[in-house]
This record gives sequence, C-alpha cells and structure tokens, in this order.
Amino acid sequence: MYKIFYYELQRILFSWIFLAMLIVNGMYAWYVLTGDIIEGTACTAPFSVWSCCAYTAKLMPVTVITILLLLCGYYGRKQKQAEILISAAPVTSAQHLLIRSAVLLVCFLILCAESAAAAVLFYSTFFAYSDYTGFLLPGLLIMFPCFLISVAAGHLLARLHQGFAYALTGILFTAGLLEPGYAWNLFGAGYFEAYPLTLAPGQNGEPAFSMQPQWLMARGLYVLIGAGLFLWNVRHAKRKETKA
Repeated sequence: MYKIFYYELQRILFSWIFLAMLIVNGMYAWYVLTGDIIEGTACTAPFSVWSCCAYTAKLMPVTVITILLLLCGYYGRKQKQAEILISAAPVTSAQHLLIRSAVLLVCFLILCAESAAAAVLFYSTFFAYSDYTGFLLPGLLIMFPCFLISVAAGHLLARLHQGFAYALTGILFTAGLLEPGYAWNLFGAGYFEAYPLTLAPGQNGEPAFSMQPQWLMARGLYVLIGAGLFLWNVRHAKRKETKA
C-alpha cells in the first residue's frame, strides 16, 4: 500500500501539470502580496490577520484548480496503462481512492507551503514582521474545507465523466473571480474584504480579528458536505468491487 502511495506521489509531483502550476502558484502569490496585500485589506495593516486571511482566500482558487486538474488525470485514458500495474497489487478500490486522495492532499500542502513561504518572505522583507501565531487557525479554516469539498466533488463528478470534473474547475474559477462578500463564500476573499468594514476600529485603528458565527457555520457545513461526498465515493468503490 505504501509502495503504491509513493509511486502515485512521485508520478504526480514530477508531472508537468504540477510543476507548471507550482510556478504559476508562486508567481500569483507574489503578485497578490505586492499588488493587493501590501496596501492592507479593508483599512487594516498588510500584516493583520484580516489581510493574511484575504491573501490565503485569494490563493485558494488557483490551488484548488491545480488539485482538480491533477485529479482529472486519474480518470484519463493514459491512466488506464498505470491501472494495469496497480491492479496487480493487493489493494482494494476503496483503498486506492484513499491513496489517491492522500497524494492530492500532499500536493495541496506543498502548494500551501509555497504560498506561506512567499508570505513570510514578503512580511519579513517589507515590514520586518515575524509573529504568525494568530494566522494558523483562520488559515486552516479557509484551506481545509476548500480541499475536502473540491476533492470529494471532483472524484464524484470525474467518476461520472471526466468532463464534469473539468467543468467544476471552471465553476470554481468563476466563483473565485466574483468573490461575493458573504460568509458562505467558499474561498472567502470578498468576505475578508467586506466584513472588517462593518466592525468598530480598536485602539490600534483597525478592528480586532474575530470569526463571525455565520462564517464558522459555513465552514463547518462545507466540511460536512465534503465528508459526506467522500464517504459516498468510498462506499461506491466498495460496492463496485463487491459486484465485480
């Protein structure tokens, strides 16, 4: 099982799609930092938690689309050649689904680490800022639901037809462009640009960071939907193997 994981991981990490999108993600991260975040989000400091959350949310569409493109590769024609080798291993279809999802998670974390490294370089270079303790939890609440629901929905749609998963990338790209300023927005860039403006400024001239209950409920809902879709995919894989 571990050998299959390392095989799949090595194959994905050295694919031209991942390497190309790794470059695109890094360039886009620096563009967002030096173009938008450097001015601060919603009249807050560039190194405020608000600005950091807006930065993370702005990066999520590119990151998620990259993961979906990699996922689509699992359901293409070329993948059938690799399936011949993998099918000889004592691994069930459900386990294979979990392995592939774990590989996608590693790729997702690499992209997020790249974005975080760009932010650290940006903050240390321009502002000599190094206190990131308040960024971790909000960042995870932004990133994890995006990954879980996109991968779970991607597996479901790609199993029906590969084109449906590609269509999902277009939908998410459009959602990232629109960026509505509501708590239920999946990525949340518009939300972090709008919500701070509704709060009273604190002693330092900007509102203290807080996570609105509606926003937390929305993140929890996305996690539940993603987990439900993922379990559905696992059950379908087990059912398919039983019939076979």
